[in-house]
Amino acid sequence: MQEKIYNSSNELLESLKFCVIDLETTGGNPETEKIIEVGILRIENRKITEERSFLINPEKDIPEFVQKLTGIKKADVEFAPRIEEVIDEIVQFIGDSILVAHNTSFDIPFLNGVLKKLQRPTVENKVICTNIMTKYLIPDIMSSNLQYMSDIFGISHSQAHRAIEDARATAMLLLKYLDIFEEKKIRKVNQLYYPRNKFELDRIIIDQSSGLIEVIESLKKITLPCVLSVKGDNGVILTIIPIKNPNEEYSDIHNFLEGYRWSQIHIRLCGPFIEGLFYMNAHFVKIPEQYRKKTIDFLKERHQFPPAPHLLDEHDFVITPHLISGQFIVYSFLNFTTYSQLIFKFPAHKKKLHQFLLGQINRFELQQKGKRKVFIQNDLREIFLSLFSHALKSAPDLYVCLRNSEIKDDKKAYAEKIEKLSMTKNDPYQFPKLHL
Repeated sequence: MQEKIYNSSNELLESLKFCVIDLETTGGNPETEKIIEVGILRIENRKITEERSFLINPEKDIPEFVQKLTGIKKADVEFAPRIEEVIDEIVQFIGDSILVAHNTSFDIPFLNGVLKKLQRPTVENKVICTNIMTKYLIPDIMSSNLQYMSDIFGISHSQAHRAIEDARATAMLLLKYLDIFEEKKIRKVNQLYYPRNKFELDRIIIDQSSGLIEVIESLKKITLPCVLSVKGDNGVILTIIPIKNPNEEYSDIHNFLEGYRWSQIHIRLCGPFIEGLFYMNAHFVKIPEQYRKKTIDFLKERHQFPPAPHLLDEHDFVITPHLISGQFIVYSFLNFTTYSQLIFKFPAHKKKLHQFLLGQINRFELQQKGKRKVFIQNDLREIFLSLFSHALKSAPDLYVCLRNSEIKDDKKAYAEKIEKLSMTKNDPYQFPKLHL
């Protein structure tokens, strides 16, 4: 049976009912542990319409770490109802709604575990996990826990690990995503469950049927660096252009693109402009030869910066904020490839970062015998280095440049430079709050 295509995104989204649920428990195993709190709320017409909260007597001790995490103590649940006394009310509240949780692989098995023990029918509702949805919509995100997502999107979340507060935060996150789905013109229910390839927040895809005017109008609205890929018949990449200031460069881009017969144009945010350069370098070999010179000539004419033939000898590592709030990216100049880079959070991944830096140095000294490996497409090399050098010089406060000796220093003083960067430039791109 063919899936229904709705006339508008709003019609689709307002036709759906959701029930957001969060459970607090004595532990992680639904076979042996018990529920101590349930928070549920209903969303209809894209609004929170009703909510319920239950403290539950687990009839067993609450481990100390759970008490510290949730603030729920034995005295709080001593006179609360047992789960079997409220389960009917919970199931009735859920009804035939789409069940939503920030970790459905935890909450739903616990709920169904109770129903099985009571020999009741389990809930078979459609399920959406906002944690998994986040990873679809923001593929490069390193942490998608509810507190972090609340911080990113400015969602009030004052009492983490209390069921109704977590349920409210999850509901608000879902509503944010529903707004985004409307902007991205979702038309099928199934796209809500698997929002990939078309709904990522860092990119948009424009078909030829929409015309070049939609491409230009999109660029006018973008204030962050991005990379533009033009695809022809059968998905062949015709050109890749990194753009530093889209809302200022759109006129030149328009003139350049008029000479192309294209089927799709992809626009992708890249945060640091140099990330767009890396993306271009990685995929430049896929561009048919007759289009490569045209791309390089355009970049050279558009960006008349001095050559920088010795750039790769001047630094060993460059660190800069990643597109995603709170994340950073380090590039190795010792083994300069698309893959010799690491996305990390600081200071959470401080040890991981140090291991990456030492690993790159050891490889450079032992395997490469002190000789740098540089993989830049030959015909692209001159303009690539020129643009990379200009990016470093034009915004020096966005970058930390390191030498090997700083990494190997036992004092690890380089970490102070990264800490300063993380404190002053933790969120320069406001992504994913600002998104495509």
